[in-house]
Amino acid sequence: MSEKLGLQPNIVTRKELFENSQKYHILEFGSEEKIIVNQPYNSLVAEKLPWSPTDTFGTFTLEKPFVFEAINAELVGSQAIGFDQDKNLIQETVIGKNSKSLNTLISRLSTRTLLSQKIPSFGSQQDTVYSLVNHFSGGYYHWITDSLCRLEGVEYYQQQTGRKPLLLIGTDPPKWKIESLKLLGYEPEDCILWDKSRMRVKRLIVPSFRREGNLLSPLACQWLRQQMMSNLPDVDSTNISFSSRIYIKRTQKMGRNVINEDELMAALAPFGFVSYTLEDMSFSDKVRLFSQAEIVVAPHGAGLVNTIFSPQNLIVIDIFGLYGTPCFLVLAKALGFHYGCLGSAGRNERNYRHETYNSFKVDVSRLRDLVAQMLQEFGLPLAYSHGVRSN
Repeated sequence: MSEKLGLQPNIVTRKELFENSQKYHILEFGSEEKIIVNQPYNSLVAEKLPWSPTDTFGTFTLEKPFVFEAINAELVGSQAIGFDQDKNLIQETVIGKNSKSLNTLISRLSTRTLLSQKIPSFGSQQDTVYSLVNHFSGGYYHWITDSLCRLEGVEYYQQQTGRKPLLLIGTDPPKWKIESLKLLGYEPEDCILWDKSRMRVKRLIVPSFRREGNLLSPLACQWLRQQMMSNLPDVDSTNISFSSRIYIKRTQKMGRNVINEDELMAALAPFGFVSYTLEDMSFSDKVRLFSQAEIVVAPHGAGLVNTIFSPQNLIVIDIFGLYGTPCFLVLAKALGFHYGCLGSAGRNERNYRHETYNSFKVDVSRLRDLVAQMLQEFGLPLAYSHGVRSN
């Protein structure tokens, strides 16, 4: 439809940004990164996984990160897409280097969004803004990987220029978004709410995405962990303690639940596992929980992104039903973790309209064996008991 109306926008890609580096005042920081992704601990052949290993394994390179400013820019539509002063769509406000995904996302833009940016705007103008709103930012995983991790670039910009951008966030943000920003030193007065319409910005600050497909920058993860750990509020350690052996329980409303979870926990309890429902925890407590973890077992889902806050040599066991991606395998390899996985036991309940959320049954015997093997392989005791509280 947009092509028929002549609304297909010109796109400023990364290549074009660097060809016009003076116009966009590009600041590079950090370094290029290489990530080696190899096989998980256990053989993929034995697992019925919902993703193909094709193109998953190998050595990959992430480009050196950067941040730039677009002068007299505009943010438009529900996803706060950025346009420069010449009405060109700025790719880095939508997605990183992946041009194939960019074309898909652009094709989904509403005609209203594309039309509105062609009409002169006479509303108020903000001075300096970084938008945490993007196509991906509604969910927990993408909020961390595609919004929070990019704040390293924003803070580098502030160090170099002395200008502190306001943060643009969605209306009615969930509590975990506000709490996560506080752990990075941002208060509500540092933020403005996005009304999903239009905003003129004197200086739109755009840091590069730190994730390319399933590849997430280890340096960005390290920065995020250090920042949040340094800002954790003090607590009375006698009133709060967590097991270092964690099982992540998904709530029923989230879908992708383990049908035989009681049986699963009975098998894991002798190893010292405690079940935690992350939705019931503050963001600070999630950081504390994962920062002292030595092994995490979980149904495949966004909760595993919290392993970013864990120390090296963490053991991760990712349990799949009908849905899943290799994102946590890749993350584990990037961060120096030991990754194992387990396919579904074959019984899946089609209790949701989309198979992404269908519940599934776990082969508890095979899971117990995998946990024991990985604990022994990486020098941890099988039996483990201590005083903890379960959430």
